Amino acid sequence: MTETARPVAIVSGAARGIGASVVERLVAAGWSVVGIDLDTAESAAAWVEGDVTREDTWQRARDLAADLGALRVVVNNAGAQGAGARIADTEVEDFGRVMDVNVRSAFLGTRLALRHAEPGGAVVNVASNAGLRGIPRFGPYAAAKHAVIGLTRTAALEGARQQVRVNAVAPGPTDTRIMQAVARAFDADSPETAMSRMTRANPMGRFAQVDEVSAAITWLAGPDSAYVNGCVLSVDGGLTAA
Repeated sequence: MTETARPVAIVSGAARGIGASVVERLVAAGWSVVGIDLDTAESAAAWVEGDVTREDTWQRARDLAADLGALRVVVNNAGAQGAGARIADTEVEDFGRVMDVNVRSAFLGTRLALRHAEPGGAVVNVASNAGLRGIPRFGPYAAAKHAVIGLTRTAALEGARQQVRVNAVAPGPTDTRIMQAVARAFDADSPETAMSRMTRANPMGRFAQVDEVSAAITWLAGPDSAYVNGCVLSVDGGLTAA
């Protein structure tokens, strides 16, 4: 693959965790990648340091991607889980922030792809198994991820005629720093106990690894999934099957 022939991907929430793993996989496969995050990281990606809920951040990413080549993929990975409180105790401001970071950013990234990605392109939205069921203490997060899945399915229908596919990945609990915060929300005195309970609740008896989730994302982004559109791919060890 020559330098000029490299396809271009935009990945939000790219500085760490699942997003960083997606960037690594795409770069290794010969892609040019534009990462969006509040922070930057040492990687082969070009960076836009900014807020994923702002239109101007996405426009800067679009402009940088255009300098690199033809936009093929947008991965909407940025997310926020919220304070971890019951709905009755959740502040309106926290609900709004969770909706903005998860849903507004996915809308902006999806819209950008539907406007600018070349035929054969794809959008991959990172939802959650919380978008497929209820999660006590994380009502705003569950609502946001349900919304991401609704956005994904609608965009898949609208993008099909222009040959831009839109799919979602719905990870279960994944071995990232976010899970530490989730565990503290469930049991502030003993987050280790909460982690153990969540692990035992999974049919496979463990959390997902970051690379297992990024592998699913990059498959949906690539040509091997060329006829997959409107799919929500659970990567949760069978948690939502139980």
